[in-house]
Amino acid sequence: MPHSAIALVTLLLSVGWAGAHFVIEESALKVVLPPEAKTKYFKGFDMALANFGAPRYGGALRGRLVYIDAQHYTSQHTCSPPCGYACQDFASATPPVDLRLAGDPGETYIMLVDRGPNTTATTACKFAEKVWNVQSAGARGAIVVNYEDALTTMEAPDDDDEASHRFLTNITIPAAFVTRATGEALKGLLKGGAAVYVSMDWTDLLPKKQQVHWEFWTNSNDQCGSICDVQKQFIKQFVPVAKEFDAHNWTVFEPHYIVWVCPSLYRSSDVCRSQCIRQSRYCSPDPDGNLTAGYSGRDVVQENLRQLCVFKLASDAGRAHLWWDYVTAFGERCDMQSGSYGEQCALKVFDSINADRWSSRQALTACVGQQDSDAPHPIMDAQLAAQKGDDATGEGEVWILPTIRINGIQYRGKMATAEVLRAICAGFAAGNTPEACSKAVDDPCMQGSKGYQDCTARLDGKTQCIATFAGYNCTCGKGYLPHVDAQGVETCLDLNECLSVSQLDPKCTCPRCACNNTRGGYECITDIPDECASGYGGCWHADLKVGAGPPVSFSACKDNLPAYKRALARGLPTADIPLHTCTCPPCFTAVESRGVITCTPKCDLRYCDLEAGVCHADPSSGGSKGGVGALSVVLIVLGVVAALGAAGYAAYQLRIRSIMQQEVRAILAQYMRLDDTDADGELAAGGGGSRLKQMTGGGGGGIGSGGGLGDVGGSSNGV
Repeated sequence: MPHSAIALVTLLLSVGWAGAHFVIEESALKVVLPPEAKTKYFKGFDMALANFGAPRYGGALRGRLVYIDAQHYTSQHTCSPPCGYACQDFASATPPVDLRLAGDPGETYIMLVDRGPNTTATTACKFAEKVWNVQSAGARGAIVVNYEDALTTMEAPDDDDEASHRFLTNITIPAAFVTRATGEALKGLLKGGAAVYVSMDWTDLLPKKQQVHWEFWTNSNDQCGSICDVQKQFIKQFVPVAKEFDAHNWTVFEPHYIVWVCPSLYRSSDVCRSQCIRQSRYCSPDPDGNLTAGYSGRDVVQENLRQLCVFKLASDAGRAHLWWDYVTAFGERCDMQSGSYGEQCALKVFDSINADRWSSRQALTACVGQQDSDAPHPIMDAQLAAQKGDDATGEGEVWILPTIRINGIQYRGKMATAEVLRAICAGFAAGNTPEACSKAVDDPCMQGSKGYQDCTARLDGKTQCIATFAGYNCTCGKGYLPHVDAQGVETCLDLNECLSVSQLDPKCTCPRCACNNTRGGYECITDIPDECASGYGGCWHADLKVGAGPPVSFSACKDNLPAYKRALARGLPTADIPLHTCTCPPCFTAVESRGVITCTPKCDLRYCDLEAGVCHADPSSGGSKGGVGALSVVLIVLGVVAALGAAGYAAYQLRIRSIMQQEVRAILAQYMRLDDTDADGELAAGGGGSRLKQMTGGGGGGIGSGGGLGDVGGSSNGV
């Protein structure tokens, strides 16, 4: 990010927030079994919810606690880094870890993992990567232990890469964070050897109300990588849910947009003016971090205000749900990448949802107001006030995008329809839960459920289960790219991760490793043998003197690893690609005898380029040494040039002679008939002599010396 953009982030401070604070949403972790452990820790432990994953709002998850560590697990497993950090796919552990194959078939496991590694020698992996590996190992919940006695919210990765997108969209288990002291207490129970069962409880996480009030904090910027992609997908899928709840007046919904402001001291700076509206009162960071090119924060905050005005006008008309239609259409039609983001496209989208004239462009323009007006805007001031939160009610400030608040409490978890719907339904008072919430009780896409099983069994690439208000849909899963044809039919194209993914599993990128492309994914081929390193692969080899130095080892064994890796990366068969071939090295000639290939030097190896295989003259002898000398090559070239020059000159002379004869004949033909020409139009030399000869010899007349034509053949009729 440019230094100017970093400076902007420093300047964009929300003034007046001093009394607010970020609230870590906590729930309870309880020990269930064994009885003595439950008695010892009857109060349970606090756990902080992650800002990704799928917490079971209004419910609980009970399971057997496991910690993949030599002192806490029945089998010995090794990983790098150690398995307790969950920074490695457990399938690649030694031996592999698959909890679905351990214990009773119906057992539910909750895995305990450590934060870190917190060392200078090893880079810590991301929280989401840990949880993804835990889920892949078959656990139904993840608990991350801090290396200090403090709680924090585990954030979703903000990298714009394939791995981060996979984490955000495909993690379907809940994740929580506990202190070091809590982790040590749980590990101590496991050291006793008895099976330990715990319960992750979200029953009382949200306040209960007759009518649930929920807020969605978003942003119109679409250049924030995988987070923006997930947000746009959630808005599009949640539309039918939001409309039904709004139509029955079950909930009160309100969209919000985070607003940054520049301190008054810097409001006149170019940095603030380029990213703010209304004299630097309301700002947004630059979408791409480049303050001199592309769209600016000023463009974003202006569109944010326009979308808030759309909601206000729609609410005044009793059609608040149209806000969902507007933001969905704007996200699809007015993107920054195509250059269509801005007012012109926004007004066309507004016209499309205003077909029956419930409002007007003039009303929308009047609501937005002048971009450079030196006056506050009530809608934007309301955003500043709302995002500060309220300490008295425990309503924390909002500074993460996107964020959902339900009955004043911030939702933590995956930004997906099923998870958010479940959380909203958990906010209703007992006996007042809408019938529609029954669809949120059981996630059809959870591991083992019908939707999960149906989608993962498909062969067309639609292996990802997406929970919807009406059930579930199967969409293109990991390793596939969605493609929608002109008729709107979606197909899944296989993604070649070996050629397109920038950060493959390290097991695919080691010196003797290869990436093998498979349908819907890839696998790493490790420890590919170097057959030339063992007995030279059965090929010829010799140690020969080259000059005065020690002997040099030469071998005809050629390692075919590059060709082998290229075939694997393209998913091609490798049965016909040997790992080595016997090919003489440069400066050697192959001699085959009875099926055995030996290599002999082309020349004295002192005078051979061992890389190019070109022999040079021996400078001490002045001549060639096992090859054509440089002087000989020069003489041959000069001789060829001379011969070509002589031949060319002869051809030139013949051509000039022919041209001259044709010109003379053309002149004479004007005065007499010339009928004794050959087929090429040249003068004939046979018979009684040529007409030209008859004209120029004897008989008088001829060509006069005065420059004109004299009497010809005794005739006095000249020209």
